[in-house]
Amino acid sequence: MHDGAKQALRLYASNAMRRGPSSAILALMLFAVPAQAIDSIQVNGFALLRPQTASTGVPLDDDSLSAQVQVGIDWRPSVTFGGHVHLLARNESDGSRRGRVGVVEAFLEQNFTLGGSNRVHVMEGAFFLPGSRENIDSLWESPYSITSSALNSWMGEEFRPIGVDASVFHKTQRAGVFGFGATAFTGNDTFGALPIDRGWALRDHWALLGEHIPVNATLFTSVSAENDDRIGWSARGRWSNDVANVQLTRIDNRSDALRYGELFNWATRFNIAGADYTWHDWTAAAETGWGTTAIQGRRRFSAPIRASYLLVSKRIDKLRASVRAEQYQANRDHGHAFTAALLWEARRQLRAGVEGIVADGEKRLAVELRYSF
Repeated sequence: MHDGAKQALRLYASNAMRRGPSSAILALMLFAVPAQAIDSIQVNGFALLRPQTASTGVPLDDDSLSAQVQVGIDWRPSVTFGGHVHLLARNESDGSRRGRVGVVEAFLEQNFTLGGSNRVHVMEGAFFLPGSRENIDSLWESPYSITSSALNSWMGEEFRPIGVDASVFHKTQRAGVFGFGATAFTGNDTFGALPIDRGWALRDHWALLGEHIPVNATLFTSVSAENDDRIGWSARGRWSNDVANVQLTRIDNRSDALRYGELFNWATRFNIAGADYTWHDWTAAAETGWGTTAIQGRRRFSAPIRASYLLVSKRIDKLRASVRAEQYQANRDHGHAFTAALLWEARRQLRAGVEGIVADGEKRLAVELRYSF
């Protein structure tokens, strides 16, 4: 990397330190990079333009024209140590505060080998929780459709662990790979607000660190808000082989369920079971999530939340065709959605796609042009 890029990174780090806690992780990562190791940095990402038909409300309410640029910066000075920063800029903030430009993820990671068949992976910072069977591409994107399922739209919009994650994997000769992971995190005190108050949504609004996303006319939710000084946790178990993956995840944000100004903590305990299977050019993936969320007012209000999807996709030369059926519940409200998407990789860096969604009586047609770099 040339001297101008090095100076730009250092200047960005200096400015980030002044912006508050949400940018401090990124600043520390950049300052930690020795000058001679800057050449180990790789940059990738994409820019997209997406016109789509207008709809009147959730679950399909979104901008009629979306434009985004997402950038991943990876630092890999060795096979055992590295870091990752995920930056995003978009044309609309969807009514949120500090939601146009910012940091999606920023973490350090280490990989260790314990003997010949055991591996340990550790992350420190802000990151997507590992395990989605749908959002498996770089920068937590889906290779199957333009819009993620309601379950993963919610995870991208309202859950971003800020803490430490450790995974242990054991590879066997015949039975595949067994893994266990655990996460201790801060923030995410308001996790659970959106499905109950606003309703489930199908969109790709990945929350930025420090962003406040509207829940209703007066309240907001934020992945980085820490109001009650309680440590949340998550644990997961996984099995995989060359063609299949199965994972079970438990999330508990340990929120106190109290209101703090424009933020209302929701005490959410949620489970996710997911699996995928690939056979030749076919892929089937499914996840189901269930749990409860609660707030404390004059009396405690608790409600069930649930979301599931089944996705089937086929690769045909440069085309990928996918269909997805899903259902979701928030308290006593139930909904269903069906999605069909066709993606065409015209060139290695250029992808065009069309997607249609029918959800709860609403319809949306989207066309997307994406350039990767």
